[in-house]
Amino acid sequence: MSSLSVSVVMPARNAEKTIAASVASLRAQDLGDFEIVLVDHASDDGTGAILARLAREDKRIRVHRWDGAFVGAANLAWQAATGDLIARMDADDIAHPARLRVQRDFLEAHPDLAGCGTLVRIRKRLENGDLAPADGGYQRYERWINGVVSTEAIAAERFVDSPLPNPTMMLRREVLVAAGGYADPEWAEDYDLWLRLLEQGHRLGKVPEVLLDWLDGPTRATRSLGRYSLARFQEAKAHYLSRHPLVREKGVVICGAGPTGKDLARRLRRHEVVIHAFLEVNQRQIGQRIAGLPVLASDRAAEFTGLTVMLSAAGRAPARETIRQLITSAGFVEGRDFFCVA
Repeated sequence: MSSLSVSVVMPARNAEKTIAASVASLRAQDLGDFEIVLVDHASDDGTGAILARLAREDKRIRVHRWDGAFVGAANLAWQAATGDLIARMDADDIAHPARLRVQRDFLEAHPDLAGCGTLVRIRKRLENGDLAPADGGYQRYERWINGVVSTEAIAAERFVDSPLPNPTMMLRREVLVAAGGYADPEWAEDYDLWLRLLEQGHRLGKVPEVLLDWLDGPTRATRSLGRYSLARFQEAKAHYLSRHPLVREKGVVICGAGPTGKDLARRLRRHEVVIHAFLEVNQRQIGQRIAGLPVLASDRAAEFTGLTVMLSAAGRAPARETIRQLITSAGFVEGRDFFCVA
């Protein structure tokens, strides 16, 4: 019998069409005893009435109301919970029946981990409510996120994209307390939390099983709110890269002088990061200068080994893998003095 208690927390805003199914997937968990904390975030549809009905039907459910900013609703949810482990869930996703039990057992077996996510199946919710396979961009993201599994890979690839789907996460309560919960930056609050925890030296893991259907729809916050835009994600990456001790000490070389690399350079310069050069495989660019920085041939990477941090700036996975092989063969270690940024 595990000694770790579990609370599921779910903020919900105007989710009358989806929240009953999401909560039903939680009520069907095979874990046994756990609690569900639901926060109605300023809904003006029928969400509040549905939450009240669900609480009457199941004594494990408690409902709160929050009329302020979203981050406040997310923090209220876990602060009102009593569990040792805080499992996050969104109001339009479906948890597989074993999700909570498997994650709790995983964290009990890995006491060095601050928390863990799971693999996901991304599905597209059409405007009429029907479900369809994810489209091309989300299919690529699903392949990437389900391929970043080990604790080492999660830390090393954290600047490619958010490596942990928020609605799959289960965190130790004491970690959330020490971190102060979700902050309210200009970018995604969940990605910010993962970057803060990793920066502080916490280890985050992932159960190598698909335990959540992650549903993408036209009203999902990631599609409708500015803080989840690509530009804000890029700023989050630049912000946390600029705080990395080796980046501050030694500066960076950017591998890739295309749009991704140029954008990264602009953002890092605003954070006063020293950029020594660009590396490129494109012969037409080698020998040029970009914003005063030389563009050097990629086969000169070994000249910088031990002297700087290498950043791969490639938006597409095949190019990123080519750069990864080149830079690691030059003696750089991914996650230490080499990071991929997309």
